[in-house]
Amino acid sequence: MTAPNPTVQTDVFGEWREQVLAVRSGRWQPERDRAYWHAQAAKYDAGQPELPNTVAWLHGQLGGRLGGAASLLDVGAGTGRLTLPLAGAVARVTALDHSPDMLAVLISKQPPAHLEVRCQELADALHDSSLAPHDAVLAAWSLAYLPDLRGALTGLLRLARRDLFLLEDDGLGSPHVTLRRTLAGQPRPQRATSLRRALHALGESPAHLQITETRELVFPDTAALLAQARLPLPEAEVLEFLHPFLTAQEDGGWRYRWTFDVHVLHVRRGSA
Repeated sequence: MTAPNPTVQTDVFGEWREQVLAVRSGRWQPERDRAYWHAQAAKYDAGQPELPNTVAWLHGQLGGRLGGAASLLDVGAGTGRLTLPLAGAVARVTALDHSPDMLAVLISKQPPAHLEVRCQELADALHDSSLAPHDAVLAAWSLAYLPDLRGALTGLLRLARRDLFLLEDDGLGSPHVTLRRTLAGQPRPQRATSLRRALHALGESPAHLQITETRELVFPDTAALLAQARLPLPEAEVLEFLHPFLTAQEDGGWRYRWTFDVHVLHVRRGSA
């Protein structure tokens, strides 16, 4: 009997496609994803954690390697949560997204004059010759609903003259969401691992960095905390599970704090 060959790799691109097409929301269909962001755009920023450590690291990479003559393309820029704080490190920025509603929020923040907004389907833009290469390309949580991962990464690599930064997670976020998925029998999405495997399959050797960030939520009472957690467990069990992350407040409320890792895959395309 022949022993299994440990060097044989499964088809990461086929696995990715199957996982994307299995998403019940159907957000791999551009019109459905645009409809989702139409409903979420106005409240998106308020629901997202700040990423000061990740922004500081990226800012250092852009300024250190590329200096003031750099250009940055943010693919899936959304409301500019990362684009805007990084804009000061480069001379030219392109914010690309397929949601006009998300880009409208970005524009409302009065971005600097050297930032260009481009509204286009991501899959189309990555192979559009009118979109010129940039010194650095950033794609932060923006590939999750693109079935053609090979095409997406090939396009990103084409557009990145010097550096490609992919930001993702491996499905470990807030404690209550992680438990909710476990109780529902839902597999933990390991997109960062899949992206790393995919880059290796394309002949790239990305550096892999995990940057720890902190998220904190404050609730006026236990009912509000339980409503956020939405766990199918008795109140006492929920509070026991969340206890390591909770601090009771004098007014009867709760401070809920946890850490999470941002996975950064960094492909260096050229010399500084």
